[in-house]
Amino acid sequence: MPDLSALALNAAHQISTSELHGAVCGIATCAVDPFPLQTLVDLLGVALLTDETAVSDFVAATLDDLLAADMSFTPLLPDDDAPLPLRLEALAQWCGSFLAGLGAALGEELVEGVSGFDDLPDDVKELVRDFAALTEIDVDETDAADESEEAQLVELQEFVKVGVLVIASTLHGEWRADDAEHHSG
Repeated sequence: MPDLSALALNAAHQISTSELHGAVCGIATCAVDPFPLQTLVDLLGVALLTDETAVSDFVAATLDDLLAADMSFTPLLPDDDAPLPLRLEALAQWCGSFLAGLGAALGEELVEGVSGFDDLPDDVKELVRDFAALTEIDVDETDAADESEEAQLVELQEFVKVGVLVIASTLHGEWRADDAEHHSG
Protein backbone atom coordinates (compact mmCIF):
# COMPACT_ATOMS: atom_id res chain seq x y z
CA MET A 1 0.00 0.00 0.00
CA PRO A 2 1.34 3.47 -0.77
CA ASP A 3 2.19 5.69 2.16
CA LEU A 4 -1.10 7.48 2.77
CA SER A 5 0.66 10.24 4.68
CA ALA A 6 2.81 10.92 1.62
CA LEU A 7 -0.38 11.31 -0.43
CA ALA A 8 -1.66 14.07 1.85
CA LEU A 9 -3.09 16.98 -0.03
CA ASN A 10 -1.57 20.38 -0.66
CA ALA A 11 -4.09 21.78 1.78
CA ALA A 12 -2.78 19.73 4.71
CA HIS A 13 -2.45 22.91 6.73
CA GLN A 14 -6.25 23.19 6.72
CA ILE A 15 -7.10 19.57 7.55
CA SER A 16 -5.00 16.82 9.03
CA THR A 17 -4.29 13.63 7.16
CA SER A 18 -6.18 11.78 9.92
CA GLU A 19 -9.25 13.97 9.35
CA LEU A 20 -9.13 13.46 5.59
CA HIS A 21 -8.75 9.71 6.05
CA GLY A 22 -11.70 9.64 8.46
CA ALA A 23 -13.92 11.54 6.04
CA VAL A 24 -13.03 9.25 3.12
CA CYS A 25 -13.67 6.16 5.25
CA GLY A 26 -17.00 7.55 6.47
CA ILE A 27 -18.18 8.11 2.92
CA ALA A 28 -16.78 4.76 1.78
CA THR A 29 -18.90 2.86 4.31
CA CYS A 30 -21.85 3.95 2.19
CA ALA A 31 -20.36 3.92 -1.31
CA VAL A 32 -17.16 2.48 -2.72
CA ASP A 33 -17.80 1.73 -6.37
CA PRO A 34 -17.88 4.34 -7.61
CA PHE A 35 -16.63 6.44 -4.72
CA PRO A 36 -18.68 9.67 -4.64
CA LEU A 37 -15.79 12.14 -4.89
CA GLN A 38 -18.23 15.05 -5.17
CA THR A 39 -19.61 14.19 -1.71
CA LEU A 40 -16.07 14.52 -0.33
CA VAL A 41 -15.56 17.83 -2.14
CA ASP A 42 -18.93 19.10 -0.89
CA LEU A 43 -18.04 18.06 2.66
CA LEU A 44 -14.52 19.49 2.79
CA GLY A 45 -14.83 22.36 0.34
CA VAL A 46 -13.41 22.67 -3.13
CA ALA A 47 -10.67 25.06 -1.99
CA LEU A 48 -9.32 22.43 0.37
CA LEU A 49 -8.95 19.84 -2.37
CA THR A 50 -6.54 21.66 -4.61
CA ASP A 51 -4.73 18.73 -6.23
CA GLU A 52 -7.11 16.40 -8.06
CA THR A 53 -4.43 13.74 -8.62
CA ALA A 54 -3.43 13.73 -4.95
CA VAL A 55 -7.08 13.47 -3.92
CA SER A 56 -7.72 10.59 -6.32
CA ASP A 57 -4.55 8.79 -5.22
CA PHE A 58 -5.40 9.28 -1.55
CA VAL A 59 -8.97 8.02 -2.01
CA ALA A 60 -7.80 5.00 -4.05
CA ALA A 61 -5.16 4.06 -1.48
CA THR A 62 -7.66 4.49 1.35
CA LEU A 63 -10.22 2.31 -0.42
CA ASP A 64 -7.59 -0.36 -1.13
CA ASP A 65 -6.70 -0.36 2.56
CA LEU A 66 -10.34 -0.42 3.67
CA LEU A 67 -11.22 -3.26 1.29
CA ALA A 68 -8.11 -5.35 1.99
CA ALA A 69 -9.06 -9.02 2.18
CA ASP A 70 -6.72 -9.50 5.14
CA MET A 71 -8.67 -6.86 7.10
CA SER A 72 -5.46 -4.92 7.70
CA PHE A 73 -7.33 -1.61 7.58
CA THR A 74 -6.49 0.78 10.35
CA PRO A 75 -7.36 4.45 10.89
CA LEU A 76 -4.55 6.70 9.67
CA LEU A 77 -3.13 8.20 12.85
CA PRO A 78 0.25 9.52 13.98
CA ASP A 79 2.96 6.93 14.61
CA ASP A 80 3.34 5.24 17.99
CA ASP A 81 6.37 7.37 18.80
CA ALA A 82 4.26 10.57 18.68
CA PRO A 83 3.19 11.93 22.08
CA LEU A 84 0.08 10.27 23.49
CA PRO A 85 -1.95 13.52 23.63
CA LEU A 86 -1.30 14.09 19.91
CA ARG A 87 -2.40 10.55 19.07
CA LEU A 88 -5.53 10.87 21.23
CA GLU A 89 -6.42 14.17 19.57
CA ALA A 90 -5.87 12.63 16.13
CA LEU A 91 -8.15 9.70 17.02
CA ALA A 92 -10.85 12.11 18.17
CA GLN A 93 -10.48 14.11 14.93
CA TRP A 94 -10.51 10.94 12.85
CA CYS A 95 -13.76 9.84 14.48
CA GLY A 96 -15.32 13.27 13.98
CA SER A 97 -14.38 13.30 10.31
CA PHE A 98 -15.56 9.73 9.88
CA LEU A 99 -18.95 10.72 11.29
CA ALA A 100 -19.06 13.80 9.04
CA GLY A 101 -18.29 11.63 6.00
CA LEU A 102 -20.86 9.05 7.03
CA GLY A 103 -23.45 11.77 7.58
CA ALA A 104 -22.70 13.37 4.21
CA ALA A 105 -23.01 10.02 2.46
CA LEU A 106 -26.24 9.19 4.29
CA GLY A 107 -27.58 12.58 3.22
CA GLU A 108 -26.89 11.60 -0.39
CA GLU A 109 -28.94 8.43 0.20
CA LEU A 110 -26.13 6.24 -1.11
CA VAL A 111 -27.38 3.20 0.83
CA GLU A 112 -30.75 1.89 -0.25
CA GLY A 113 -33.39 2.50 2.40
CA VAL A 114 -31.08 4.62 4.55
CA SER A 115 -31.36 8.39 4.36
CA GLY A 116 -30.16 9.33 7.83
CA PHE A 117 -29.17 8.22 11.30
CA ASP A 118 -32.68 7.10 12.24
CA ASP A 119 -32.71 4.61 9.35
CA LEU A 120 -29.48 2.88 10.45
CA PRO A 121 -29.60 -0.57 12.04
CA ASP A 122 -29.40 -0.47 15.85
CA ASP A 123 -25.86 -1.91 16.00
CA VAL A 124 -24.62 0.80 13.63
CA LYS A 125 -26.42 3.50 15.64
CA GLU A 126 -24.62 2.27 18.75
CA LEU A 127 -21.24 2.42 16.99
CA VAL A 128 -22.01 5.92 15.72
CA ARG A 129 -22.80 7.00 19.28
CA ASP A 130 -19.57 5.43 20.52
CA PHE A 131 -17.57 7.21 17.81
CA ALA A 132 -19.29 10.48 18.75
CA ALA A 133 -18.22 9.93 22.36
CA LEU A 134 -14.64 9.40 21.17
CA THR A 135 -14.68 12.84 19.55
CA GLU A 136 -14.87 14.28 23.04
CA ILE A 137 -11.74 12.60 24.39
CA ASP A 138 -10.15 14.84 27.00
CA VAL A 139 -6.59 15.21 25.82
CA ASP A 140 -4.14 15.56 28.68
CA GLU A 141 -1.46 18.22 28.27
CA THR A 142 1.34 15.89 29.37
CA ASP A 143 3.68 14.20 26.93
CA ALA A 144 4.36 11.28 29.24
CA ALA A 145 2.17 8.22 28.97
CA ASP A 146 2.14 5.25 31.24
CA GLU A 147 1.63 1.73 29.96
CA SER A 148 -2.05 1.61 30.91
CA GLU A 149 -2.84 4.81 28.96
CA GLU A 150 -0.93 3.45 25.98
CA ALA A 151 -2.84 0.16 26.18
CA GLN A 152 -6.15 2.04 26.39
CA LEU A 153 -5.30 3.99 23.24
CA VAL A 154 -4.43 0.78 21.40
CA GLU A 155 -7.77 -0.69 22.50
CA LEU A 156 -9.63 2.41 21.30
CA GLN A 157 -7.87 2.29 17.94
CA GLU A 158 -8.76 -1.39 17.55
CA PHE A 159 -12.37 -0.63 18.54
CA VAL A 160 -12.56 2.08 15.85
CA LYS A 161 -11.00 -0.22 13.24
CA VAL A 162 -13.46 -3.03 13.95
CA GLY A 163 -16.34 -0.55 14.22
CA VAL A 164 -15.65 0.85 10.75
CA LEU A 165 -15.52 -2.65 9.27
CA VAL A 166 -18.77 -3.59 11.03
CA ILE A 167 -20.51 -0.43 9.80
CA ALA A 168 -19.35 -1.00 6.24
CA SER A 169 -20.30 -4.66 6.16
CA THR A 170 -23.66 -3.95 7.82
CA LEU A 171 -24.52 -1.28 5.27
CA HIS A 172 -23.26 -3.37 2.34
CA GLY A 173 -23.59 -7.02 3.36
CA GLU A 174 -20.79 -8.86 1.58
CA TRP A 175 -19.22 -5.58 0.45
CA ARG A 176 -15.58 -6.56 0.74
CA ALA A 177 -15.40 -9.16 -2.04
CA ASP A 178 -17.76 -7.42 -4.46
CA ASP A 179 -16.34 -3.93 -4.07
CA ALA A 180 -12.72 -5.08 -4.06
CA GLU A 181 -13.27 -6.71 -7.47
CA HIS A 182 -14.94 -3.61 -8.90
CA HIS A 183 -12.50 -1.18 -7.33
CA SER A 184 -9.41 -3.06 -8.55
CA GLY A 185 -10.73 -3.60 -12.05
